[in-house]
Amino acid sequence: MTTFHILNGDCLAEIFPKNLEGESIIWREALIDGPISEDDFFENRKKFITENYDSESNYDELIVKEFQKMQNIPEGSDVFFWFEDDLFCQVNFWFLISSLNLNNINIFRVFPKDTEKGFAESEENDLLELFHSAKEINNTERELISNLWLDFQQNNLSENASSAIVRNLEELITASENRFNGTLENQIKEIQKTEGNFEEVFKIFTQKYPVYGFGDLQLRRFIDQFSG
Repeated sequence: MTTFHILNGDCLAEIFPKNLEGESIIWREALIDGPISEDDFFENRKKFITENYDSESNYDELIVKEFQKMQNIPEGSDVFFWFEDDLFCQVNFWFLISSLNLNNINIFRVFPKDTEKGFAESEENDLLELFHSAKEINNTERELISNLWLDFQQNNLSENASSAIVRNLEELITASENRFNGTLENQIKEIQKTEGNFEEVFKIFTQKYPVYGFGDLQLRRFIDQFSG
């Protein structure tokens, strides 16, 4: 039986256990920000990333090619999704569960030990232990997670949803709504009252509101949007 590991980002790939059986595929998108409609999905994402994040990035090589690898995973394989609990990572996870052809494939989620710190401070032995505690994603959960992605696209996440695979779902739904209802803007501006330096703002925001999972590029873009 073939094993695949879907890793959310290069940072996890750098510390991933070398002796863990299976092929690793890295997902590098940031679907928390930018266009996410089904029409010309990757073309629109490529344009957005190139214009707003990295004009030098080879989107097709780094993202589209990796997605195609996932689409070509053979039937009967075991696929482990290594995604953290924050909104940034979960939105990426929801998209993949919704979009990939996972019929006749055994799928699992590997959970970080700490919901706020994720995998970042884990060592190789920790990751091996977490791998052995992975939870299988059954058809009911798979459908629920797919629906989370569809609802996220419409900015209409259901507050009644509950899941054994998506932890802290209520908190994630609130964080998603906060991007548009003024709460996120107020949270950022409250920190800016005492911190003028972006690095300090980012550090405090990350400590205070880990549920968003924003990188510095995402936070800077939100700040620019709110001040624009």
